[in-house]
Amino acid sequence: MNIIFVRHGESEHNAKITTEEDSHLSNLGKKQAEHLGKRLKNYNISTIYTSNLKRAKETGEIISRILKVPIKENLEELNEFSGSQLKSPLRFLNLSFNKRVKNLKNFLDRVSRERKEDKTILIVAHGITNKIIMGYLSQLPLKRQLLRFSQHNACINILSWKEEYKNWNINFVNNIEHLPKKLRKEIQR
Repeated sequence: MNIIFVRHGESEHNAKITTEEDSHLSNLGKKQAEHLGKRLKNYNISTIYTSNLKRAKETGEIISRILKVPIKENLEELNEFSGSQLKSPLRFLNLSFNKRVKNLKNFLDRVSRERKEDKTILIVAHGITNKIIMGYLSQLPLKRQLLRFSQHNACINILSWKEEYKNWNINFVNNIEHLPKKLRKEIQR
């Protein structure tokens, strides 16, 4: 099994067009999502899951249209986490944070149950959420170091199950080679 998890394209909030956090994709974000969808045609994706926030759903819809694979579910479990919560030394005392992480882990356990099968699923989520996914499946501790992994808009991360080692292999992290230079706005800073 392969689990591909991507970050949404640039949102209007990322582009500073609006202060609304649950915002739509910007025009640049829509173009990034198109390129992301074209790149993902190289993989035999059978199922798509997205966060239920606008920017991830819109990215997922663009990818779904290109791949001709319907979105199975839009899930709250895949919504973005607060960076300040993750950095806080008291995060494990925060019941809502712990419940959200537990729900995300339960979702990952559910979708990876058939890990020995030859199939690929796609998750469209967010930067910190993707870092938690990578940490959980790779058995990395949920600590500040996990935040050092970059997650640019429209990046691709791929994990593959290796039965002989009984663990997940990290194939790609934050891969954006599918984006033309003019669409790599976040990296040009």
